[in-house]
Amino acid sequence: MKPLLQNHPREFNFPVKAKWRNFEQFKTQQPLLYAFAILLFSFAALDFFFVVLLIQKLIKEPAPLTGPQWIAVIAFVALTSLFLVIAWYMCHLPVREQQRYYKATGATWLSEDKRQALRLELVDIYRGGYWSETLEYYPLAALQGPEKYHTFRPADANLYKKDLDQSWGILTTENYRKVAQQLLTTGYHAESFTMTMSLRNTDNEVSKRLAALTNLPESYILSCLEHRSNGRPPKLIWGYECWRLIVISRDAYMAGHITAEEAWKNILQAADYVYELFDNFEDFNNNYRLGNAFWSNAYEVSNQRTVAYENFREKCDWPMKQLPWPAPKGVTLPAAMATGYATELAIAKSMQQQPGGLN
Repeated sequence: MKPLLQNHPREFNFPVKAKWRNFEQFKTQQPLLYAFAILLFSFAALDFFFVVLLIQKLIKEPAPLTGPQWIAVIAFVALTSLFLVIAWYMCHLPVREQQRYYKATGATWLSEDKRQALRLELVDIYRGGYWSETLEYYPLAALQGPEKYHTFRPADANLYKKDLDQSWGILTTENYRKVAQQLLTTGYHAESFTMTMSLRNTDNEVSKRLAALTNLPESYILSCLEHRSNGRPPKLIWGYECWRLIVISRDAYMAGHITAEEAWKNILQAADYVYELFDNFEDFNNNYRLGNAFWSNAYEVSNQRTVAYENFREKCDWPMKQLPWPAPKGVTLPAAMATGYATELAIAKSMQQQPGGLN
């Protein structure tokens, strides 16, 4: 297997390759080298003018080259060659720096089960041009070692600490574990989705709005409440809950709150639940978008997810996209997931039927 290489951060070509535009793009990172290359090019261009005149003269009056003429020809070849070597060096800079980063971190291609698990976040990862084949989705300063980089700036852990605190109130390992435990057992919005769709979907008002927000058939949305004939429980919006677990686990690792081992343990657990509940990647992603729409109840937020998925389907050619969908492993699902909140729903229906009950 080839050494690990991914897309350049914030770009979409996979894997990163040397490109001529890198010569101009990274001139601010290595200005002295860039200036020297431009100087070489200028002298080579000037020398080229004299070489052209020399060739024209020799065509009209063939004669052996004089010493100064030989010097002009050799200088042109040398200047051009040196310019091309420097330009090649600068164009390959993103490739070399990514290789140096992986050497510093010790990263190699992940095992198949880990790649399958990270694939569940691939739509959003592709949308941002982030990394999909490593636990960190952007280069981390904590992992870079003594190396210095010109084509990307490894991110500090404080960036992810700030995001986790703002979004989830996660500032410590214990905070993360509490959130992760809830996402992996009862979820944050799965029960609310069940109750709303089962008890408050008067005239299908809620399901119709969710269909409009997501561009999904209303029949699909209603089917997520159903127990399936093959014994599989309702999907509800568990795709969304499990997706969020993967996201916060990667962020918590990048923030330094948890180890890679703990992040992988929870990510792989969430992935196993996904394979038990969903038939394929599209089914999972539709459910994730449904959960996001239920949570946000906003067209702008929901439409961003729809556009991202369509863009992913049409343009993404990353290797992870081609992974086959794993068969269910027969893992034991948590009670809320396995029953579809059957007990809670029965109690709520009973209370709704009582005078003065839920309405």
